[in-house]
Amino acid sequence: MKPRASGKSGHPPMLATRFSQLIFKSNFPWFCLAWLLIILSWELGSWMEWFNPQILPPPSETIPYAFSGNITIGFGQQKTGLLESTAVTLGRVGAGMLIGLLVSSCLAVMVIELPVLRRLILPIVQSLAPIAPVAWIPFTIVVIGIGGPAAVFIVFMAVLGTMTLSLIAALDSIPTEYLKIARNLGTSRMRMWRYVRLPAIIPGTMTAIRMSFFGAWMAVLAGEMAGLNSGLGYMIIMAQQMYNMKLVMIGILTIGFIGFVIDRLLLLINTRLLRWVQ
Repeated sequence: MKPRASGKSGHPPMLATRFSQLIFKSNFPWFCLAWLLIILSWELGSWMEWFNPQILPPPSETIPYAFSGNITIGFGQQKTGLLESTAVTLGRVGAGMLIGLLVSSCLAVMVIELPVLRRLILPIVQSLAPIAPVAWIPFTIVVIGIGGPAAVFIVFMAVLGTMTLSLIAALDSIPTEYLKIARNLGTSRMRMWRYVRLPAIIPGTMTAIRMSFFGAWMAVLAGEMAGLNSGLGYMIIMAQQMYNMKLVMIGILTIGFIGFVIDRLLLLINTRLLRWVQ
């Protein structure tokens, strides 16, 4: 009877332990807890007047305003809302990154296949990579103008240098034994790229895409704040000029949330693609 009684008494603690492990092994509860602490500190700071509520509205005012369905800024044709601005910015980032990835891939292939071009292309790319995307804004506005194409070009320039260098570095780091064995087996150039080089650079490429996204995300927002007439960055600047600080905070939080979600999606894609490596 004693073993039976001890089994009953030990069962609930075991379930509680498994439940706690299930909860706290996930990053999501910690993510929620961290943001809860930020919101509570933000609210407490406003209530204690540590922050100026006119400049930094408390969450009790900002969050209801975010879900009010009345988040617009501007007048006439320049009037824009949060969802519309977010869609415009995401479209610009997606287009710029796609073009940048395609051009970077072509440059990397040319450098690997034609060693002569390595001496011509690499110095140019290495010179472009350190240039901050913000530095391209005046040039872009003068040459291309104000609008979507200018933002796409800024994102493209933000991605081109770092992505090209990352791809070339990934291709150069492929073990020479793999390439020698493939050549000894009579593998053609197309099959070499398809079955040897491309699978080998997937880990480095996905990491480079994630890092390039952060650069592109910041570049397009800087461009929109500096003179483009639409997008999230434009909405934040317009809200600041009209002293709508609640909309400014909502715009900032939206930028962080979207960036986090897209980074998690890229990480999920990376995990799925690299499952064969793990």
